Amino acid sequence: MRLSARLLGLITVLAVAVTIGGPAHADRPAGGIARPSVPAGGAVHSGGPTGSGGPTDEIIPVGGPTGEIVYATRGAGRLAALTFDDGPSPGWTPALLDLLRDRQIRATFCLLGSQAQARPDLVRRIVADGHAVCNHTFGHDSVAGWTPEAIRADLTATNEAIRTAAGDPGLPIRYFRAPYGAWGASPQVAASLGMTALAWTMDPADWDGSPADVIAQRLDAQLHPTAVALSHDGGGDRAPTLDAYRQVLPRWQRAGWGFDLPAVTGGPYPPACTAPAWHAHDVYTRGDRVSRDGRLYQTRWWTRLEDPLTARWVWADLGAC
Repeated sequence: MRLSARLLGLITVLAVAVTIGGPAHADRPAGGIARPSVPAGGAVHSGGPTGSGGPTDEIIPVGGPTGEIVYATRGAGRLAALTFDDGPSPGWTPALLDLLRDRQIRATFCLLGSQAQARPDLVRRIVADGHAVCNHTFGHDSVAGWTPEAIRADLTATNEAIRTAAGDPGLPIRYFRAPYGAWGASPQVAASLGMTALAWTMDPADWDGSPADVIAQRLDAQLHPTAVALSHDGGGDRAPTLDAYRQVLPRWQRAGWGFDLPAVTGGPYPPACTAPAWHAHDVYTRGDRVSRDGRLYQTRWWTRLEDPLTARWVWADLGAC
């Protein structure tokens, strides 16, 4: 059911000073990326983890992306956004998707166009499981010295490859991440194509050959509210990465941490409520929206009797209305 209503737009300003130790990341140039004291972008919290279903609960800023670089989640508090680069890869992406589904966590996959072309089945599964998709260029080239025209051509080709692999020409691709964190003119070009430039604030250096226990220790040490965690499901042996996340995710969830998508720049946020009230005995299918206690919710799959206030694995919280 398609809705048009009113969402109370709220930009969450987060002043978070973050220091991340460890060796420089393979996706980061010498000196790294300086994180601004106030993360870019507003925030509307999705409300809970997800298992399967398409990315139908994303809130899109009316004004579109602005060219700022995002370093935070949409929501505030004890939330983290998991992002995975350089896939999809047949050796590691399926196992990672299994883990995320088991933990009912929605993540963001920064895909290479070349990898999407090679494994369209995995792109389709990423989308079917409800994860967000991010453009990571076609072949993992540094775009820092490229002209805007060359960047646009690469990003456009990458989006086309991802959407073709997904079998969905209208697939939302909300984010762009520059390989090595070497941005150049790419944030502005990405914004012109409807994408927010996405950086990170957690880097466990899962590319450096460290064992799973070390990667897990780095993840634990770097976890902080509104974090954006960078890891990989392609580009090498990612067994230690998978094992590390198998260690940390259960204890993070036991400690009360939730998972969100990264913020998007722009705003204000569009209207989003005039949905019918939720009724326990009604049957709802994927994508249906309801209102409950002043908030808008959308189903991830078929449901009946499950209350949006408590059944966060079924209902995505789209915000106040």
